[in-house]
Amino acid sequence: MEKSVENSQDVFITAMKKELKLYLIQIFKNTHVFCFAYLMMNKSHSFPASIISDYPAGWINQYKNHGYQKIDPVMIIACRKFSPFIWPDNLAIIHQHSFFNLSKFYRLNSGYTFTLHDGDDNLATLSLTNRTGSSDFYRIIEQNKEKFQMLLITTHEKVINFMRAETRAMQPYGGPPTHALLSPREKEVLFWASAGKTYGEVATILTIREGTVKFHIRNIIDKLGVVNAKHAISRAMELKLFS
Repeated sequence: MEKSVENSQDVFITAMKKELKLYLIQIFKNTHVFCFAYLMMNKSHSFPASIISDYPAGWINQYKNHGYQKIDPVMIIACRKFSPFIWPDNLAIIHQHSFFNLSKFYRLNSGYTFTLHDGDDNLATLSLTNRTGSSDFYRIIEQNKEKFQMLLITTHEKVINFMRAETRAMQPYGGPPTHALLSPREKEVLFWASAGKTYGEVATILTIREGTVKFHIRNIIDKLGVVNAKHAISRAMELKLFS
């Protein structure tokens, strides 16, 4: 089952990468002008980021393996912005940021990022990098801002729908309902989280470690087929797990 899921993810990522590339080529006309990266991360939890990109494989692997989204100045700025922005030109402070010394090796130290904040506390971004230093790069983006923002919205919707379909496909055929698989401890953790308690407070109440609380939350999210704890609480209320 795990191998099948991995294969379907690879197929989806490949298809989305091709779709994004073809759309961008229609606008830029020249594939050498840009690189692109769609990235989705949850703002409340430190789950691995989802990335669809044509950035060099070495950089993507390094970025994901080290969780660079936590220190990437572009993502830090995107977390608090709703409008697209240029980097690093819009903020002088990140000219000296050590992160760009890493990305500069791959010629990924300047670009334009579009942002999207969804109802499940996810941040999604579409970043376009000026691969060749083309003078037309920013002009083309400014002229097509609405198209790029809509491309981010439609891409994000497809990724979320795919993730939900994959979660449903992983459930045992003919098995018990997903919520029936929650253990008593998982239900306790989710109940106290729904009462507005922090992970530290839940740990104190249940006399367990905060890391154990986070472990249970991750399992609950997987079992309920949702994307974060907030969504899990909402789903649990729909299923009347607390009654």
